[in-house]
Amino acid sequence: MSELNDQEIKRILENYRLGTATDEEKALLESWYLTYTEEGTDDPELAERFAAVDNVWMKLENEYRPVKKMWKWTSFAAAALIVLVAGSYFLWRPQPVSVSELAKTSKDIAPGYNKATLTIDGVGILSLDSSSAGIVVKSTSVIYDNNRTVKGTDALIKNPGMLTLTTPKGGTYKLALPDGSVVWLNAASKLVFSSVFHKQKQRVVELEGEGYFEVAKNKQQPFIVKSKGQQVEVLGTHFNINSYSDEPLTKTTLLEGSIRISNKILKPGEQAQNTGKSLVVHEVDTAGVVGWKNNYIVFEDESIQGVMRKISRWYDVDITYEGELPVDDFGGRINRQAYVSQVLRKLELTNKVHFKVAGRRIIVTK
Repeated sequence: MSELNDQEIKRILENYRLGTATDEEKALLESWYLTYTEEGTDDPELAERFAAVDNVWMKLENEYRPVKKMWKWTSFAAAALIVLVAGSYFLWRPQPVSVSELAKTSKDIAPGYNKATLTIDGVGILSLDSSSAGIVVKSTSVIYDNNRTVKGTDALIKNPGMLTLTTPKGGTYKLALPDGSVVWLNAASKLVFSSVFHKQKQRVVELEGEGYFEVAKNKQQPFIVKSKGQQVEVLGTHFNINSYSDEPLTKTTLLEGSIRISNKILKPGEQAQNTGKSLVVHEVDTAGVVGWKNNYIVFEDESIQGVMRKISRWYDVDITYEGELPVDDFGGRINRQAYVSQVLRKLELTNKVHFKVAGRRIIVTK
């Protein structure tokens, strides 16, 4: 075959996006992609080929000068293609851009929204409607907060059992339990609970991630929250538990009422910090702790790693670090409906940290 010029590449790329590329066009582009090499390099490694194609993609997208590279169709390339891109026709990695460059494009990353799944033991996993903010669980049914029945939950009528509400990265959801207690789940969290409480001595739930609880009072039936390395005993109160697996501490913050953790009674305004080996109680600003529930991202004297973990969960992005890390702590508050460029820009204004964004990957530098 002869040289595949930039106009042909652009035409076939557009057909890929529209889903109209013919088998011949797919073969042409896949062969070009796989056998593309840097000038002066006879047999580059796969990573070098990807980097080379990245450069071509960027040039074509920005209508830079034509890229003149030769491609060869060989049986080896075809065989390698099957192995390397099984199930996928085209792979490419976006080039890193600055925060200011990202803000000017449609590729800026949107915030999370109402998104969750409900798992019913013995039935399966149901995707919940994102147009609703939450669900209400009754002994024989599950309804959305606008009174529509959640499809697929009829099985609970005959077989009451365990349920699991799960939010992914970039998702949040509200849950009203059978006893009238209410739980708000933050992104990348999970709550396991029973569809019936009235026959049980205790109301027991299990949390992974972060949840804000408003527990209905019932002295005859204590409310128990099990999370990483601890168990919280409640009669009726408002509190927040942050128990992500990638966080060094499990933090339980009391806003109203009282709770018991490892024989320690918390008072409103106090936070128990549990390492798994020790438990320390501090007074904290509760408004900052539950800022996420009130639609804010709040940083309070946090390391850059702690800040980026919050950003990663809410915007569903991956975080990588390059070079020396910032040693300063960060503080501030921003609306959770902001795009990621707005959040990163505020952090960059401190002049203590800088970012590049490549697709859904944020690169952190000092």
